[in-house]
Amino acid sequence: MSDTKECEKRTAEGNEQTIENKLNDDFKEALDRLDDVKFEADADISEIHNGEIVEDESPETQSLGAESSTSGKSETTRSEADADERSEDKKSDVQSGKDAKSPPKEGKKGGKSVFSRLKRLTKFDKSREREEAQQQQQQQSKFSVIRIDKLPQVFVVKYLGKRDAKGLFGLHHVRKPVDEMVGDIKEKIRSYEKAEFPLVYMVFSGKGIDIREHKSNTVKEGVEFGLVPIDFISYGVQDIKYWRVFTFIVVRQISSRTKETECHAVLADSTINCRRMALSLGASFNVYKRKLATEGKVHNFQVELRPPDELAEQYGGDVEA
Repeated sequence: MSDTKECEKRTAEGNEQTIENKLNDDFKEALDRLDDVKFEADADISEIHNGEIVEDESPETQSLGAESSTSGKSETTRSEADADERSEDKKSDVQSGKDAKSPPKEGKKGGKSVFSRLKRLTKFDKSREREEAQQQQQQQSKFSVIRIDKLPQVFVVKYLGKRDAKGLFGLHHVRKPVDEMVGDIKEKIRSYEKAEFPLVYMVFSGKGIDIREHKSNTVKEGVEFGLVPIDFISYGVQDIKYWRVFTFIVVRQISSRTKETECHAVLADSTINCRRMALSLGASFNVYKRKLATEGKVHNFQVELRPPDELAEQYGGDVEA
C-alpha cells in the first residue's frame, strides 16, 4: 500500500512539474490567433438567442461532450435527476405536438425543431454507430487524426463567460447559452465596442479543469480562477456551430428537488486545439472512471467525442429527412 501511495505521489509531482513547465511558455502563436475574436459559424444551425430560435444562413456547429455521475451522488439521486431530464423532454414533446397543429414557427425545418434534432444527435444508438463507422471509412473527418495520449494538457484560451443551463448534458442544453454569449459579443463588435475577455490557461488533468490566469491577462473580472473538480463537470463539447468554442457544464447543486447547472464557454486559438480540449476532457473522465472503479464506487459516464464536422453533417441530414 505504501509503495502505491509513493508512486501516486511521484506521479502527482511529475504532473505538476509538467504543468509548471508549460505555464512558463507564453504560447505566442496561440496569443496571436486569439486576437481574432470574429465569430463566423462553421455549420448551418439555427441560432437561439434570448429564448427565440432565429434562422442563421451562416454555418454553425454544436458540441462534443461527456456526461458523468459524481462519486458523491447515490444511484437514487442520479435516477431522480435523469427522471427530471426525461420529464422536461416529455413536456417539450407535448408542446411540440400542440405546435404541430398550428402553422410552423420560425426556426423549424421540415417540422423538426432545433432542440429535437440536437437531442437526437446526443442519443447513443449502436446501429447508428455501425453505420457511422462505415461512413467514416469512406470519408474521414479532418479531426480524426488528432490524439491525446497523456495528461495533463495545457491550453491558452479566452474565457467568454457562463450562462445557466437547463440540464446536465446534451447538445440541446449548450446551444442556447453559447448562442447568447456569442450574440452578445457580436453585438459589441457591431457597436464598435471593444470586446475584451480574460486570458487564461486551461489545465486538463485527472483532477478536472484548472483555470489559471495568464501572465498577460488584463481583464480581472468575469472569471473564477481555480480548479473545477472532475466530479462537478457533467458535460463537455466542441461546439458544432463555432468550432473554436469549447463549452462545459458545471453542476453547482443537484438533488431530487433542485438542479443548478452552468454552461461555461471559452475561445480556443484554433479548431484543432479546441478538438484537443474535448479529447483532453474525455481523457480526464477516463482517469476519474478508473479511480472510482478501484474504490468500488459507481460511475456512469457517456463521452461524446464525435468531431463537429461529422455532427454538423448528421444535423444537416436530419433537417433534410
